[in-house]
Amino acid sequence: MTRHGTLAYYLAAWIIGCPVVALFYWLIGATQAGSASAGALFEICFFALLVGIGDALLFAFLLRRVMHVINARKIVIWTVAGALLASALIFLFAQAWHRLQDSPQGAAAFATTFLFAGPGAMWNTGWWQVPIEGAGIGAVLGLIDRAFNPAAGVAAVRFLGEREAAEPR
Repeated sequence: MTRHGTLAYYLAAWIIGCPVVALFYWLIGATQAGSASAGALFEICFFALLVGIGDALLFAFLLRRVMHVINARKIVIWTVAGALLASALIFLFAQAWHRLQDSPQGAAAFATTFLFAGPGAMWNTGWWQVPIEGAGIGAVLGLIDRAFNPAAGVAAVRFLGEREAAEPR
């Protein structure tokens, strides 16, 4: 296994995060159009996995770094931080996407499409979905991080176990 579950953490951010975002995007589109098809959902999931990999990995990296710096272990904190971080990233990337639409097209514009097209589409669909998705993905990533980095939890269990062993019954 990888060191501290890095592979599982980032793979989950991509493989779980992108389809969750695609599902919300599809539900909103289906509600507005009045009809939904499974083929459209599959197509949206496929493109979300292609276009969303950079955004998902950046989100997961920043979330993990922030949570380790503040030494947060509770899932509630990961959930709130995921909602806030996702909202900030999507807002910034959507603004960059709208500015890039007016610039000349070239190889650099094509490359940045993979980073900014997804957030631009999410922002245009409805900004209210972003904190919900960020919170859900943040909670899942918090659970994965806790599963592979139990150091703080194990120390507390050891301490309680030693204290209970020292007390007479």
